[in-house]
Order: sequence, then C-alpha cells, then structure tokens
Amino acid sequence: MDKHYLKLLKDIYPKKSNIKDELISLNSKLYLPKGTEYFFSDIHGESEAFLHLLRSASGNIRDKIAKLFGDTLIKEDQDELAELIYDPVHVLKDLSENDLLTEDYLTITIHRLINLFRFVSTKYPKAYVKGKFTGSYTNIIDELLYTNDSEFNKKEYYESLIANIVKYDSAREFIISLARLIQRVSVDKLHIVGDIYDRGPSPHIIMDELLTFPNVDIQWGNHDIAWMGAASGNEALIAACVANAISYNNFDMLEDGYGINLRPLYEFAIHNYRDDPCELFMPRIFDRNIYDNVSGEVAAKMYKAISIIRFKLDGALIARNPEFNVDDRNFLKFIDFEKMTYKNVPLKDTNFPTIDPKEPLKLTDAEQFIIDILKSDFIKGNRLNRHMSFLYKNGSMYKTENGSLLFHGCIPLTEDGKFQEIEIKGKKYSGRKLMDAFDKVARDAYFTNSIFAKDVMWYLINGRYSPIFGKSQYSYFENLFVEDKDLKREVYNPYYKLSEKEEIVDMILDEFEITSERRRIINGHVPVKVKKGDSPIKGGGKLYVIDGGISKPYQAKTGIAGYTLMFNSHHVALAEHKSYESITDKVSSYTPNIKEVEILLPRMLKKDTDEGQDIREKIEVLEKLLEMYDSAN
Repeated sequence: MDKHYLKLLKDIYPKKSNIKDELISLNSKLYLPKGTEYFFSDIHGESEAFLHLLRSASGNIRDKIAKLFGDTLIKEDQDELAELIYDPVHVLKDLSENDLLTEDYLTITIHRLINLFRFVSTKYPKAYVKGKFTGSYTNIIDELLYTNDSEFNKKEYYESLIANIVKYDSAREFIISLARLIQRVSVDKLHIVGDIYDRGPSPHIIMDELLTFPNVDIQWGNHDIAWMGAASGNEALIAACVANAISYNNFDMLEDGYGINLRPLYEFAIHNYRDDPCELFMPRIFDRNIYDNVSGEVAAKMYKAISIIRFKLDGALIARNPEFNVDDRNFLKFIDFEKMTYKNVPLKDTNFPTIDPKEPLKLTDAEQFIIDILKSDFIKGNRLNRHMSFLYKNGSMYKTENGSLLFHGCIPLTEDGKFQEIEIKGKKYSGRKLMDAFDKVARDAYFTNSIFAKDVMWYLINGRYSPIFGKSQYSYFENLFVEDKDLKREVYNPYYKLSEKEEIVDMILDEFEITSERRRIINGHVPVKVKKGDSPIKGGGKLYVIDGGISKPYQAKTGIAGYTLMFNSHHVALAEHKSYESITDKVSSYTPNIKEVEILLPRMLKKDTDEGQDIREKIEVLEKLLEMYDSAN
C-alpha cells in the first residue's frame, strides 16, 4: 500500500488508540443484522399511495405496533397510532381543531412513540440510529431513547423530560420528529427502479419527499428520462412531457408544481382549433386539478396542439439522426395529405390547420414561440431542475448491490438469446457496456451542450433497442389517429420472454459480475397482469418484476395496485397491494399481502453485504496503518 497514502491517514488517526477504537467499532459492525432495503417501481406520479407505502414501510410499521402493543392497546388505538406516524402533521392538526390535543394525549403519545422507536431500532447500533436524527430535539430524543425509564434513579428524570416537552408547548414538533424518525429507521435504504413521472398527478410531490430521504437510489425509467431530457433542452421531449401531462389532465403538476407557462399554448389552441371538437384528444381523467380546472374540451384542444408540435419536432430529430434507424417513426412523412391516409390507412382526424403538406415538419412562427416559452421554463425552472439534479446525482441506468441487479426495462437481447449490439457514434456496445454507454450519454445531455446526447435521450424513450423502453415502437401517434391494429402493435424485446428461463437470467447476472450465491434481477416497466395468471417471479426464482400497477390507469389491466419488494436480514419478501383505494382509504390499518420468496438462513449480517466488504477493506487499511505505528516504535 502506498506509504504516502498511509501518512495522510495519520492526520485522521493521529494516535494508535484512535485506530484501535475504529477497528473495534468496524469489526463489531460486521456482525450487525443487514438493514432493510425497500424496492419500488413504476410509481407514475401517484404520490398519495406511494407516500403511504413509504411512510408505513409497506405496512411493516403497523405490524410492529401490533407486536409491541398487541396486549395493551385495542385495534382502534393501534390504528390511530399508525395513522399518526404516517402523517403526523395532518393528524395533529385535525386533533387540535377538534380540541383533542390534551396534555394527557400528548404525554401518553410521546411515551408510546419512544417505546416504538426503541423497538424498531433495536437491531441497529446507537451511532446508526443517531445518524437518522435531524432537526430539533435531537439531544432530548437521544436522552429518552437511551434512558431506562424503569430504573429507579432515572425514572423521575425521564418523566420530567416528557412533562417539560408538553409544558413548553413543544410536544407537536417533538411528536412529528419522532414519527419521521420511526419512518426513517424502518427503511434503511430505498431503491426506486424507474418511472417516477407521468400518468399520475403529482410526481413533484414524490420528488420533494425523496429529496428528504437519507439513503435512496434511482434506476432511471423511460418516463424519468423523458423529463431529464426535457430539462436538458430537448424540444421534442419538452413537447412529449407536456402532451403526456395534458392527456392525463395534470395541469396542476405543470403549472403549479413546476411553474410551466401554458398560457401561450392555451391561446394558440383556442385560436387554431376553435371549431374542432378534438374528440380523439379528450383527456383520460377529468376533475383532477385544484388550481387549474381546465374543461375537457379546452384540454383536448391543447393536447392536439402540442401533439402536432411534438410530431414535427420528432420528425426533425429523426431526420438529423439517421443512425438511430427509426425513420418509420417520422409520422408526418407517411401522411398522404390528399387522401388523408397514414401508411395507406385512413386517418381518424384530418384537421391539420398548422401543417404545410409541402413542409410538414416546419413549425409555424406561433408554434416556435410556444416551444421557446416552454423550453425556457423547463431549462430555468428551479424546482424542476432541483428534482432533475437529484435524479442525476442519485440515479443511473442500473445498480448492483447485495446480490441484486436493478434496472428498469430490459437488457436488449436477440431472438436467439445473445446480447443485442447497438452502434453509438461508430462503436458497437451490448450488455453491460451498452448500459454504461447510455449512462454516460444521459449525463452528457444535461451537463454538456451536446445536441447528439440530448437527441439520444429521445431515442431512449422511443428506440426499439433502448433498454429502458424495450419495444419495437412507441405507438403514441397510431393510438390517436388510426384503427389498424397492426400499425399500433408494439412488440416487446426478446428479453421479456427469454428472461423467464433461468439460464438467461444467469447469463445476464454473469455479464454484470454478480457472483454471490444468492443473486437476483429486480426490474419493473411491464405491469404484472395478476388477473391473467401472470407472476412477478420469473427466471427460476431469480427475477422479480415489481411493476404491478400502482398507477391507477393500469389497475384494470393488472388486477392489483403494484408490488414492493423488501430485503431484510431474515428474508426477501414481495408485498402485493390489493388496490389503490385499499392503500389510501384506510391508511392506518392497511396491510398488504406479504409473501416470503427467499428465506435467509442463517440470518444475513452486515458482513455478508456490499457494505460489509467496504468495512473489511477499511479494516485492512487501518491494520496496515497500525503496523506502521508499531514499526516506527
């Protein structure tokens, strides 16, 4: 080991006793139980359901309450305690308005929360638990947590602490702090396996919550990449994000959530489509907005207006990137404006007042003005770019951790089960190298002025060999304008069929150098259609697909409201959520259907994890430093 490096370490550990203290601590940590990892996928803007699942640890906190208080509290009281922990601000406000926030209630509740906090944090060392402390009251929480209230000499001190918290009107803030600490300790690490954005009304609220979470990573999904590309300044993706949001009537998210100015689009749509009912463009969901209560008729006109702009921008992007090999997606190129057909099939809508048949891809001056305004808002929006920066900092195309390979979508394969080769800038990539190449290009799109990188972001949500899309085509034009099923058909990459075979899953895990005895792939993107007999467990039990349909529009197809995966020291378990309403309507008593899919015997300790390997490497360095001290003497 480099002696200069070891000399630098001496500045951190100036005495032998410092090193020994650290070595004792590190070696002991190896024998702690593994922390709990939670895996979510395809949240699609459903903040209400997601926040409940996260804050309740998929019902695990309610289970802990039952175990701790089952003999002392009736079910109703247990439910009320759970609801308080999940949403302390709302519950305390409601109690206050109904004059129920008495001194007795506050005192008893603090006692219960402290006892529960002790219970859920018992498997963690004191330093780890204290690392979760943020904000006010950390010293008081520390005292209460680690003071034995049954010990005679400390009992009065313990009771006095709580009494004074109530006396000095600090109980509400203290309870909120305790509730959030219980939430944080119950989920050691959070993995989001793609698609925070689109369909649902409030991805911005989900992102705000993730910003506060201490240990989270994200594997980008195609819908996330669309917003990342839009914030990078890709005009086609800006139009795509706005069109998608309007199609689901998410005006509040655009204007109030992200401050995107839709007024020019509104005026343009009303002017150009005033006599057009735009029936094909009616939003899929009505009465969703609070601040921007746009009528269905107006939304339809705006959706059509931005869609035409989108098709023009798509075509221009495709024309400047022939290497993408997606010329068949240059929709306007295939319209016969005399016969009003698309690829020889009649169009369902033939009113195109802003398209010049001789130059169908050319934006009008008014359309260019609209996209310029939108582009400025996407690039300069503070909240949006705070969220995008977080996605880049904490996200990637894939992640490997503790025997798990996480990605959204697929690893593109050929029909015969080989890794699909894709050419980028004259160089061919496949498998892991392809994912690494796309990861780099995605970062270049946001952090450099590369037009090519920004255009690749469009390919990632549209290209037939995109790993986060994985279909032959994205039929958003065909779904609107034609009846022909063949033109609409989206064929999945062979990965989705072949990955049901264990040998294919093993091939992929080998490619990513996942060598542990227990190893698995975790991915989302394709909803598991439970009501049709589909299973989330594939590939000989080594592949878990956890997109079960938390997004409301998909629940009719799947029959459930999604999956979450939990990986703690005892097991890997799938939580199946019955319906969106069952998650949100009775939040305090909600418990999913939990199925253990891997039993860990013996119990998995920190020494068996990637973090354990990092600790062992640190121990090795410190032991060599200790040898240097000894040899110097």
